[in-house]
Amino acid sequence: MVKRAVYLHEGHHDFFIHSWDSQGLKLTIPVSVSMNAADAQVPVLQFPKPGEGLRRRKRDWVIPPLSVTENKRGTYPLKVAQIRSSEDRTRKMFYSINGPGADLPPVGRFTMDRETGNMYVTQPLDREETALYLFEAHAVSDGAGQAEDPMEIIVNVIDQNDNKPYFTVEYNANVAEATAIGTEVVKVEAKDDDEPNSDNSELHYRILNQDPPLPTDNMFEINPITGSIRVTGRGLDRENANDPQVPVLQFPKSGGGLRRRKRDWVIPPLNVPENQRGNFPLKVAQIRSNEDKLKKLFYSITGPGADLPPVGRFTMDRETGNLYVTQPLDREETPKYMFEAHAVSDGAGQAEDPMEIIVIVIDQNDNKPYFTVEYNANVAEATAIGTEVVKVEAKDDDEPDSDNSDIRYRILNQDPPLPTDNMFEINPVTGSIRVTGRGLDREKYPQYTLTVQAADMKGEGLTGQTKVILMVTDSNDNAPVFTQSSYNATVDENKKDVVVVRMMVTDEDEPQTPAWNAKFKIVSGDPDGLFTVKTGTNKQEGILSTAKELDFERASKHTLLVSVENEIPFAPGVSVVTSTATVVVSVRDVNEAPIFDPKEMLVVKPEDLAVDEVVVQYTASDPDTARKQKVLYKILNDPAGWLNVDKDTGLIKVRASMDREGIFVTNDRYTATIGAYDNDAVPATGTGTLIIQLEDVNDNAPFIEEREIKVCNKDPAPQLLSVTDKDGPEFGPPYSVSLQGMSKTNWTARMNGSKTGIILNLAAELPSGEYSVILTVADKHGLGQDNIITAKVCDCRGTDFTACSGPGRYGAAASNLPLILGILGAILLLALLLLVLLFTKQRKREKKEPLLLDDGVRDNVYYYDEEGGGEDDQDYDLGVLHRGLDNRPDVLRNEVVPNFMPAPQYRPRPANPEEIGNFIEDNLKAADNDPTAPPYDSLLVFDYEGGGSDAGSLSSLNSSSSGDQNYDCLNEWGPRFKKLADMYGGGDDDDML
Repeated sequence: MVKRAVYLHEGHHDFFIHSWDSQGLKLTIPVSVSMNAADAQVPVLQFPKPGEGLRRRKRDWVIPPLSVTENKRGTYPLKVAQIRSSEDRTRKMFYSINGPGADLPPVGRFTMDRETGNMYVTQPLDREETALYLFEAHAVSDGAGQAEDPMEIIVNVIDQNDNKPYFTVEYNANVAEATAIGTEVVKVEAKDDDEPNSDNSELHYRILNQDPPLPTDNMFEINPITGSIRVTGRGLDRENANDPQVPVLQFPKSGGGLRRRKRDWVIPPLNVPENQRGNFPLKVAQIRSNEDKLKKLFYSITGPGADLPPVGRFTMDRETGNLYVTQPLDREETPKYMFEAHAVSDGAGQAEDPMEIIVIVIDQNDNKPYFTVEYNANVAEATAIGTEVVKVEAKDDDEPDSDNSDIRYRILNQDPPLPTDNMFEINPVTGSIRVTGRGLDREKYPQYTLTVQAADMKGEGLTGQTKVILMVTDSNDNAPVFTQSSYNATVDENKKDVVVVRMMVTDEDEPQTPAWNAKFKIVSGDPDGLFTVKTGTNKQEGILSTAKELDFERASKHTLLVSVENEIPFAPGVSVVTSTATVVVSVRDVNEAPIFDPKEMLVVKPEDLAVDEVVVQYTASDPDTARKQKVLYKILNDPAGWLNVDKDTGLIKVRASMDREGIFVTNDRYTATIGAYDNDAVPATGTGTLIIQLEDVNDNAPFIEEREIKVCNKDPAPQLLSVTDKDGPEFGPPYSVSLQGMSKTNWTARMNGSKTGIILNLAAELPSGEYSVILTVADKHGLGQDNIITAKVCDCRGTDFTACSGPGRYGAAASNLPLILGILGAILLLALLLLVLLFTKQRKREKKEPLLLDDGVRDNVYYYDEEGGGEDDQDYDLGVLHRGLDNRPDVLRNEVVPNFMPAPQYRPRPANPEEIGNFIEDNLKAADNDPTAPPYDSLLVFDYEGGGSDAGSLSSLNSSSSGDQNYDCLNEWGPRFKKLADMYGGGDDDDML
């Protein structure tokens, strides 16, 4: 009896079932199915509960696949299922699905109502296009995000018989006239695109027509299952195949079952048993030609086994045509021989065309079954009855698919025969060995040896044997047990990854196996995940550690329940109790650092906040509430030294003027680190970060970035100067510019169109040289400063600065370079000669003792007698000097580095040469505000020069007694007067650095 599953699709309640046997006989029965209204309901899928057909797989909830019929008729969309969450009783839920067929290609074949969770199919499906859809269902709470983990939904498309069978090739085959009945001539195969291994794709074959239907209409038959076409009728005749009216002529037999067709001799295959006994040679057959009635014929055979290796196994009497076998044959060596028979006329050559003779060696059961490998297998002591443990296979060299090689198996012996002698059984056909008895125990019977016999002739013939060794392995039938039922430990608070306790267990299973190896789990007492437990390297030790920092003030004691299991589950049917241990962890109080709240505080202040003004009060609290400690404050890091903090209150004030454009300010923010410490014997310090957002004020005048320019004195090109203001955009452009002093005479300056750059023009033709141009640049609020630009004027035209490219002061001097170098070389040589002469003269003179021997006096006067000029030159009055030195005050310098003053951070040298100017300005400002760099704020006393002087006043050297005088005109006199202009004109070179 064959069972087949019948799938009932929507709209199909009455149908027929057809069945065929192996011979193609058909049986058809009608079937009618009535349905209840409840059968049409779709499944409702609950998210969290493992009911409604759900089963839990690890941490995911999986629903059995849903089934939707392909080519389904009806009004779309059609409802397939509904998903629900148990959370919809307490809050509003929204549902959705995603995946291929929903929001991914092919998009929109399935949809879900977001409020009801109803799942719909929107169009007829095609199983041959997509056989399975895989979605993820989501449940989201209104306003609270995901309420459930995604749930996998699989939709299988049920196949309909909507595809016809088809053949992929055309079949052409040959069949010999003398083909024996039952011989296969060709095999056909059709395909079907419907679901494999189903009734829709299970094919059966039949022959509808034979053309021509002669000599009978059933010359061939087809196997309805395999498609094999075999010969079933007699009378195949190639000569008459095209003329069905010509009768088939049977040639008279010439002996031995031979028949003649034209001039070809055809003989059916001859059969010779192997291992044949008797007196050899033995006659097998005889061939004859009807020509032997008219003339003398001689017969012979050729081929392997006759005149080719193995030579001489078959011979033929040349006069009678008798075919002989000369020795016993072995089918396993050569199962078939093929010869050609010849008939030759005496003196006239070949009388017949060669005729093929086939000799089939008939198999005898002369080979025992044998096993090619040794069998060793493991069987767990808790293996369930009926479980296959090993499969044996024997071979037999006799003819395949015959009784001589049809093997059956059986167990001859079981050693030991305990606890019963039938602990195992073997399938006689497949050789599969299964467990049949209870009581496998590794500790008592660690090994079984089975003697297995294989016998051919379906178990009644020749036999062979092998040994099957089965090692009984340990099963997890013993639970690990704690050596102690309770543990006590003490741990300092605020310590993470600290070992709390080590717990040992014992297990009676086989050591170093998954059934013996232990794994531990915290069952209760740790809702916040403060602890973790892992297995030690010896697999019998549980190591309990802190996973997070413990807090004494929150909980001074924790009571944990720890369980132990093995790496693999307990064996089925084994009743064990899981061992547990109680661990009491006491938390030891330690001095904890005060905690700032917030950890990082942001305040907004103007950058010109006055000194001693309050910035903010930044306080911390001591978590050690039971200790009643006092919290004190200090500044840990204040890179610019701008802040002070009150030790007791945490009130932070301005110590030094702040600057938004300072080097320690990033993105308008200045960061300082504040420390809070308690008054414990060993104080603990906590830190807080104070971030001051500095509001910009207009405290920086704009300046010109270019300090030097190059311009031709003929048809000069305008020079574009860039203006920069360190203040923010509110205090920046549009800028204004004006020329100062004599610069107004020779230069013109105006702002460009965007009011962010200066266009400077040379208005008069000046001699070649360097000139200082003074420009006052102001921002949009009027804050400005003077900028001095060094203009190198060259004797050239437009922008052709070739005359300015030489190394000399003027471009025209480049051509005189060889002459200048020659003059300088002569001067250098002359100076060297003079130095040699002076050195020689000095060595000849005897140096006199100094007038003053007091090492404490720095400004000593020495008499070298080198000046010449007569005796009057040596008449010095040293009393004036001694009068000042002897009356100097007794004041010492106290040069001490100030305490508690953090050093500023200097900007490193930039890689970009264009940033050198900003680099110098920033570091100059940092050095000016550096309280740790000498000279310190202490009294510096130099050598005392006395309280008065016998010399007269030099005030008479003043060039004018008329008061202040304007020396700005010196800036217009050219480079020769530049130094004098800087001294008397109040140049701002130093300010422009």
